[in-house]
Amino acid sequence: MTQNHRQYCLTTNVRDDDRLRASINELTEKTFGFDFTGWYDAGFWGELYIPHALTDGSRVVSNVSVNLMCFELEGEIRNYIQLGTVMTDPDYRGLGLNRKIMEHILKKYENSCDGIYLFGNDSVLDYYPRFGFRPCGEYEYSFIPAAGTDPVPYRLEKTDTAQQERFFEAVRREAESAAVNENDGFYMRENLGLYQFWTISGYGNSIFFLPEEQAYVLADKQEHRLLIHQVIGRQPLDYSRLAASFGAGVTEVVFGYTPACRESLTCHPYREEDCTLFVLGRDLDRVERDRLHFPALSHA
Repeated sequence: MTQNHRQYCLTTNVRDDDRLRASINELTEKTFGFDFTGWYDAGFWGELYIPHALTDGSRVVSNVSVNLMCFELEGEIRNYIQLGTVMTDPDYRGLGLNRKIMEHILKKYENSCDGIYLFGNDSVLDYYPRFGFRPCGEYEYSFIPAAGTDPVPYRLEKTDTAQQERFFEAVRREAESAAVNENDGFYMRENLGLYQFWTISGYGNSIFFLPEEQAYVLADKQEHRLLIHQVIGRQPLDYSRLAASFGAGVTEVVFGYTPACRESLTCHPYREEDCTLFVLGRDLDRVERDRLHFPALSHA
């Protein structure tokens, strides 16, 4: 691709090229405030996260990453594409580079998956509709817990490699078979790399193990709210008892995913601050129609 007398190259060979990987880390840090160094060094960057980068020499100047996503939705397997790490170096903006990448990706993937989606910053709300994406609502589920007690789960520290590996093994088991009593919800499957990314980047200190139920819970208590990001386990949990195990004062339990049994839960529209869900493909209309919520740990 030649533009403004410069020759740009579109490549997906970023992960295994030391110079390009260093460059995309630099641009990601500049744009979003994080990078993929720890994820890569730990061996967690797998085949499902595929940057599509335009380069100027060995410099990544624009990028859109493809995330191959597998979900279980009401007992059915759905294969979606999640786009992420959409960015262009400030020195190269206004040249249409990111548009070229988007057009390439849509041509390549649009007819080979059940739908394509992304979470877009509110500063670019008029950008994605140019490619056929439309805003889509999500819903959040919550309840007021009843009084009760429960054994207190212990915290898995980021530095405890053995305990983390047991958690990852539980995630692997869940990916191989539908979770008992949870197979009519909306769950990410077959993407251990994203769990590993979030363990390093955001939820490493939020993983708890319940020995009696042999379940892992990713949760944070924020003042009087208990935010449950994900549950990994095959036995149903009493969430009022779970709330009690996080100490006194929890007056609301909020789910960061779509629970399987939600008839008794409060449901209301959800919108992440400064972020809008965009979808492409009729299959994804069901997110808003069926009042679903993409799991927090599935965000790329």
